[in-house]
Amino acid sequence: MYQLLKEIPITLTIATATLMVFLIPGLEGVLDYQTNAPALHQLLQIFTCHTAHWSFDHLLWDLVMFVTMGVICERRNSTQFAIVLILSAIAIPLFVSSFSLEVSSYRGLSGLDTALFGLAVLYLVRSAIQEQNWPGVGMYGFLFFGMMGKIAYEYFVGGTLFVSSDGFTAVPLAHLVGAVIGTAMGLFDISRMPKFSLAGWKAFQQTGVTG
Repeated sequence: MYQLLKEIPITLTIATATLMVFLIPGLEGVLDYQTNAPALHQLLQIFTCHTAHWSFDHLLWDLVMFVTMGVICERRNSTQFAIVLILSAIAIPLFVSSFSLEVSSYRGLSGLDTALFGLAVLYLVRSAIQEQNWPGVGMYGFLFFGMMGKIAYEYFVGGTLFVSSDGFTAVPLAHLVGAVIGTAMGLFDISRMPKFSLAGWKAFQQTGVTG
C-alpha cells in the first residue's frame, strides 16, 4: 500500500475522497456545482463537484475508470497528469454552466475520466511508436476514435452509453471538454518524442500509403 501511495498519490487521494463523499449523507448536495449561481460564489464547488455523484451506478463506473486511467497517467508523468486534472476540473463546470442550460447542477468524475482516457491512450500510442509496434498504434488509435464516437453518440441520443442516466441529465459537453484537454496534453507529449521515433512513424505512414 505504501508503494502505491508513492506511485499514485493524487489518484488514490481523489478516489478516496470521492468514496467518502458518497458515503456521507447530504454531503453531495453541498459539493455539487449549481450552474445557475455565479462561479465566484462557488470556487470550492468548481473542484468538489467532480467528487459528487447521483447514484451508486454513476459512482462505480466513474471511479473504476478514474482509478484505471489515473494509474496509467500518474505513473507515466505526474506533472502532466496533475495539469490535465486541474485544467479539466476548472473548465468542465464553467463550460457546462455556460452552454448546457438544461443542466441545473453538475456532478461526477466522468469529465475528468474522459480527459485522462485521452491522455492515457496517447501515452500508449507514443510508447507503441517508440517500439515501432505499428499494430499497437492502430489498436490504440482505434480506442481514441472510439472515445470520440462515444461522445458523439451521447450528443445524438441525449444520454450516456454505459451509465444509466435515469434521475439526472447527461452532459456530453463535459466529456468533450475533458477529451480536448487530455488530447492536447497527449499530443504535446508526442510532439516531444526523439527524432528517430518520429522518423520511424513517418516511414510507417509511407509504407501504409505505398503498400
